[in-house]
Amino acid sequence: MLKVYLKDLLYVIGSILIGMFILAFFNYFNIISDKVMNVLKMILILGIFIFGGFYLSKRSKKRGFLEGIKIGLIVCIFFLLITLLGFNSSFEFRSIIYYLILIVASMTGGIIGKQVRSITTENNN
Repeated sequence: MLKVYLKDLLYVIGSILIGMFILAFFNYFNIISDKVMNVLKMILILGIFIFGGFYLSKRSKKRGFLEGIKIGLIVCIFFLLITLLGFNSSFEFRSIIYYLILIVASMTGGIIGKQVRSITTENNN
């Protein structure tokens, strides 16, 4: 089971890194402005969290929202550790809201993934 979570964790973090690299490339050459960059970063991360919860819960036999919460918590704890230990920044209330939004996005993806799985199994029977 840990192997499944590790694989999904790598998908989520890898997708975020690739997406951020592409956005940074466009920002470096002034193709997109800073305000647009911030909005696109949030949309990208939310989309990846939704996809991560969707992908994990689609393969799971348990409740979808719990699988979404699990992967969301794992990634958020990873981000939190990098932020606190790597950048010597303080923990703010804004960060709590940001991480809660990411966990809810992952949970939403889990719910959608479980519903899609149940619809496809009903159609196959």
